Amino acid sequence: MTFFERLSSGWKLANLSYQTINENRSLLLFPVFSTIALLAVLATFFGGTFLLVGEEIETLMNDEQYGGLLGYGLVFLYYLISFFVIVFFNTALIHCAIKILNGEQTSLSEGLNFAFSRIGKIFAWSVLSATVGTLLQALQETGKIGQIISSLIGVAWSILTFFVVPVLVYEDRGVLDCVKESGRLMKQKWGESLSANVSFGLFNFLGILASVAIGIVLATYVNVVLGIVIGLLLILLVSTIATAARSVFVAAVYNHVIGKPTGNFDGAALDSVFMRKS
Repeated sequence: MTFFERLSSGWKLANLSYQTINENRSLLLFPVFSTIALLAVLATFFGGTFLLVGEEIETLMNDEQYGGLLGYGLVFLYYLISFFVIVFFNTALIHCAIKILNGEQTSLSEGLNFAFSRIGKIFAWSVLSATVGTLLQALQETGKIGQIISSLIGVAWSILTFFVVPVLVYEDRGVLDCVKESGRLMKQKWGESLSANVSFGLFNFLGILASVAIGIVLATYVNVVLGIVIGLLLILLVSTIATAARSVFVAAVYNHVIGKPTGNFDGAALDSVFMRKS
């Protein structure tokens, strides 16, 4: 399949993802709740921590012996909280998306209840993800070579863990086994290289570009504050829709891999997203 044929298939898949979101708009609530919960938890945790023991932390951060360890500890906690909140709501969203693709009825509460039932696994995965994220952050701080290596490992990790969330919550496996199974599914079905999903990135880019343009027009001809607020809200809306659509896409791909219904998604088009190893 040529690049332009892949691009055409990508547009089709992206449209089907957004179409699924449009037909099931309640799915948008999951990324909205995720953003609100993440901001609230981080503000409460870090804000409260620095308010209560801010001077002690500042003193330790300046300590040559323990400052670095404390810094990485805070980075780990940040990643842990972020990953836990994001994966929790993503689990709920993917569960509802899979139910929809299977032609079944679902609801917001069902998705949240399912995520709560898998909270132990979600936490375990968040710990592993936070550990990897902290190690990559430490590697980046070693210099330019470290930054390059960290970026390459980050991309490889993203590809390797593409199927982790559905595997984690639907299959009886440990966290490390889920990573192995995710990699195995990727390699067995489509090879080792994930083709660039130009369409989703382009949709997101155009949406953000349009949001910025609207904000600038309003700020120039109506009111600066109104323009900034509307522009930011539109960017958040675009990001929310893109996040939900990508989760629907992941759900469809996972169902396709394990041989379950994919709704309106075409199997050949799903295959075209990935490139076989030559």
